[in-house]
Amino acid sequence: MRVEQCDVGEAAHARRLVAATRAPSIDGVWHAAGVLADATLPKQDTPGLARVYAPKAHGAWALQRGTAALPLEACALFSSVAALLGNAGQANYAAANSCLDALAGARRGAALAGVSVQWGPWAEVGMAAGGAVHARLQAQGWGLVGLAEGLAALGLAVGGAAPPVVAMMPVSWGRVLGGGVVPPFLSAFKAHSPAAAAVQSATSGPAAAVSLETVLALAARTAAF
Repeated sequence: MRVEQCDVGEAAHARRLVAATRAPSIDGVWHAAGVLADATLPKQDTPGLARVYAPKAHGAWALQRGTAALPLEACALFSSVAALLGNAGQANYAAANSCLDALAGARRGAALAGVSVQWGPWAEVGMAAGGAVHARLQAQGWGLVGLAEGLAALGLAVGGAAPPVVAMMPVSWGRVLGGGVVPPFLSAFKAHSPAAAAVQSATSGPAAAVSLETVLALAARTAAF
C-alpha cells in the first residue's frame, strides 16, 4: 500500500495521482472527498461554492478523465442525501453532490461501472459526527448510519445489481412529517433484506471500529464483485 498526498480538486494533482498508481493497474476508484462551507442562500458566495465543488465535483471529474480508458471493476462515489432532500445552509453542498449522482448515471449509461451513494450522517465518523448534531437529527426523525449497516449497504451498492444512484439513511417519516399521515409511497422505503442480514451478521460480534484495516478489507472485498 502507498499513500499519496494531493488536492484531488486540482486536475494536475489528480493526473499525477492516477499516473503514480497505474502500475500494475487500477481496478477501482473510491471517491469520498468533501468539505463544507455552510451558509444561508443570501450569504452563499463564489469562494464558498468553489471550496465545496473542488473536492466533490471537480475531483470526481478529474478522476473520471484520468481513468476513463481503464476497465474499472468499481467506481464508488460518496454523495449525500443533501442532493436528494436538501439541507438548510447547504445549497452548495447539495449541488456538488448532485454532480456525483450525474457522473454515476453517465458512466452506467456508457456501460461502465459506477454508483453514487447518497449517504446520511454516520453514527461514529464523518462530517456530522458530534453529540449535538446527532441529537438534533434524531429529534427531527433522521437516523444515523451505523458502521456495520453502512458497510453492508456499500457492499450491495458496488455489487453491480444496484441502480446508479442509491440513498442510505434511516428515517422515521412520521417524525419528519411532524406526526402527520405518512404518504403510501414512502412505505416502499424499507431496509433491503440482504443488507439487513449482512448487518445482523456483522453486528453479532463485538462492536466494530473504523480503522485502516477495515477500509482496506472492504475495498478488497467489494472490488471482487
